[in-house]
Amino acid sequence: MRVRDALGPLFTDEDFTSGEFEGMYSSLGQPGLSPAFLLVVTILQFRHNLADREAAQAVADRISWKYALGLGLDYAGFDFSALSEFRSRLAQEGRADRLLSLMLERLKEAGLVKAGGRQRTDSTHVIACVRRLNRIESLGEGLRAALEEIARTSPGFIVPLLRPGWDERYGRKVETSRLLRRKNASADKLVEQIGVDGLSLLDAIEADPTAAWMNQLPQVTFLRTLWDQHFQRTAAGRLRYKDIKELPPASERLHSPYDPDARYSTKGDTEWVGCKAHLSESCDEGLPHLVTDVLTTGATDPDVTATTAIQDRLIARGLAPGEHLMDAGYPSAEVIAASAQRGITLIAPIIVSTGRNARAGTFTPADFTVDWQAGAARCPAGALSRSMKEDDRGLIRFAFSRNDCVPCPVRDRCTRSKNGAARNIAVHPQPVHEARTRALQAQGTDEWLATYNARSGIEGTISQAVRGSGLRHSRYRGLPKVHLQNVLTGLALNLTRLGAYFNPTVNPTTRPSRIRELCTAHGLTAA
Repeated sequence: MRVRDALGPLFTDEDFTSGEFEGMYSSLGQPGLSPAFLLVVTILQFRHNLADREAAQAVADRISWKYALGLGLDYAGFDFSALSEFRSRLAQEGRADRLLSLMLERLKEAGLVKAGGRQRTDSTHVIACVRRLNRIESLGEGLRAALEEIARTSPGFIVPLLRPGWDERYGRKVETSRLLRRKNASADKLVEQIGVDGLSLLDAIEADPTAAWMNQLPQVTFLRTLWDQHFQRTAAGRLRYKDIKELPPASERLHSPYDPDARYSTKGDTEWVGCKAHLSESCDEGLPHLVTDVLTTGATDPDVTATTAIQDRLIARGLAPGEHLMDAGYPSAEVIAASAQRGITLIAPIIVSTGRNARAGTFTPADFTVDWQAGAARCPAGALSRSMKEDDRGLIRFAFSRNDCVPCPVRDRCTRSKNGAARNIAVHPQPVHEARTRALQAQGTDEWLATYNARSGIEGTISQAVRGSGLRHSRYRGLPKVHLQNVLTGLALNLTRLGAYFNPTVNPTTRPSRIRELCTAHGLTAA
């Protein structure tokens, strides 16, 4: 209500007629509910972490919701299924990101968010809306999903394939705890039988020309990829169950047929199946801290791959930060140089010691002085390199002479080589190396530490999104819909913070204890 009083409506129906929203609604047929109305309802829904039915009921019951939506007190509400249909349209063709851009355009015009300021970014894991499966269960569920879809559309095709035991294995959800509790049950025999059953289905589809359309079913495509990942057909035509070391990397490995985008990943002591959400927010003094970007990536994608993408999106919104605060997972030498080219100062911890020799406690490339004009590097003992060339990785390698390295008095501090080899160093090309060097030099100053302390505030933002809107647990399946959920969570956070910003009543940050209240009342508080 305070946001509506201060800024007016944040969205209008005209916003949904062009750009990414063009074609979202047909120009024919009966008029539907206002998209601006449904969007505000959806944001309030995520603000209070409500189900669709509860959100529709709140529109009919709560006076505050009716005021925020500009409705009369006699408004009776709408059918809750409209929210699901509305989200399905929003999840397509980049419309989710456009929602955040629309809100930020209004807030930018109001002077509540600006370019060239300070922003911070961090990520958290998002658990997929699917059951956690082991290898055998993943195979069984992949086959069961394909059988269910084919049986729904063409049951006559399945009947000749039915065998004894199919009802027990695929008649309900696949659970190894149920299938292996029988007497003399064997996991090896179970996975072999599932493999044979899946192969018989795929072979039957290939052998029947009239069933070629089944190859276009997502469940059959998933099944075929899953069998390629976990089985190998031998020369004799049998299936061999692959060893765990033969499986593709986690970024490619399928987990559940009901969410093909979900991936298994770990970070520290946390392991999950799902994806990642990256939240960026402004943190300028005197202004509300507002979410400026939401990026959803695969669970196995390292944070460093998201840095440039986040900055590009901020630039496209006209909100490029002057200072971008991140943790140690986001920067790399290339990213630091790319940020500098964009006019963005990336403030993040840089790993100083890298490489084999650094782990042995010897001199690192940072201890060598590079003269790019002369094409030479000078070691800590004062010797110059004898050659400079680019290697296969695109790094610049400086090689030193054995005549300088073998008799060097500080050789033990430079290399652990026992065969008298000379020291070599590899550094990034000049622009990247110089950007990284400047970042390392600034990293040790008190000014840098004071600035970087502001990064910790993003942890509170993620906590607010997790506790208030359930960010860490996906409601939907598929990366586009999960991304929409993350964006709507960001919009709900902005609404909450704008409401607090426009609140004339200043509440204490923490509730005082009763003893402190008594001491304050009697003038006994510490100076």
